[in-house]
Amino acid sequence: MRGILRDKDLARLGDSFVNLVYSTAKTKASGRPVGEKVPDKVLSEALKIAKLQVPMRLTHGERGDVVEAVLAYAWMHNMLPLEEAVAILYTTISGAEYESRSLEREMSAKAFSKLIRVAVDRIEGADVYG
Repeated sequence: MRGILRDKDLARLGDSFVNLVYSTAKTKASGRPVGEKVPDKVLSEALKIAKLQVPMRLTHGERGDVVEAVLAYAWMHNMLPLEEAVAILYTTISGAEYESRSLEREMSAKAFSKLIRVAVDRIEGADVYG
């Protein structure tokens, strides 16, 4: 798992994957096309909620890279199909009325924490390094 967390190429791919998954889930939830970039602070908070062990000294950007790398790895290795990732986010964000930007970020962080846990559990279950 450590190798995945440090892979900058995976993080770059994961950035695009995360934004696509979130934009697609939000499009389905709102019924209108949405294209958004997920802030590093949201991913950082999601990592904290998911209780994934990473060094405490990481910046929000570095923590976001961890999330992006994990999700990209799981997707690339057929452990987390795009459609399932969208469905996981959609179930958390659909029907939510966002009274403020901070409430939307909080809900998004909770949604991504679920997605991270699914990805990590499947990666660890695959025993890719054992």
